[in-house]
Amino acid sequence: MALNEPTAQTTAKSPLLKRAYDWIVSYSNHPKAVYVLFWVTFVESSVSPIPPLPLLIPMCIANPRRSWFYAMVCTAGACAGGFVGYGIGYLLYDTVGLWIINFYGLADKAQELLATANSHWFWVLVTKGLTPIPFKIVTIMSGFLNYSLLLFFIGMFVSRLTFFLMFAVAIYYYGENIRVFIEKHLPLVSAILLAFIIGGFVLLPFIL
Repeated sequence: MALNEPTAQTTAKSPLLKRAYDWIVSYSNHPKAVYVLFWVTFVESSVSPIPPLPLLIPMCIANPRRSWFYAMVCTAGACAGGFVGYGIGYLLYDTVGLWIINFYGLADKAQELLATANSHWFWVLVTKGLTPIPFKIVTIMSGFLNYSLLLFFIGMFVSRLTFFLMFAVAIYYYGENIRVFIEKHLPLVSAILLAFIIGGFVLLPFIL
């Protein structure tokens, strides 16, 4: 079955969702898709609440052999955007930084972190980058803590590369099975992805 060939069951249940999925998959072969993937990941690490997974996963499915490359693109975008988040925390914490933190309802939690986290902040970077929480919170707080830029980069690189490689490796080895499952259960997969994204915001005060 071709990538853009709709299944009868999925099409009957959710034609709009199926068309959206087909469009994303077809766009994954666009010459500019890699640039879009980079910029989506870039802004997600600094200001945007939208993660790159809705684009990364279809791109890996469409081109499993390039999954490693797409994971590296996301990592590069996340690290570049992470430095923007660091700059917001270092230079603009009292204005832009606080606005973003308050937007996520984390003002009280941020104060707790500022008082206690500096001694183990490297592990905050590594562990929180492997969760669905908005990573921009960690990058902004790193800047406000004036945390070591070298350790900031190492922790951010390790966590983000590991996070994106988990998806790349899974799709590289099981891409066809994953593609068939997604196309057969598209509404369920979409609901799980949405829950994953929203869950990052809901769980944020408890796991940060």
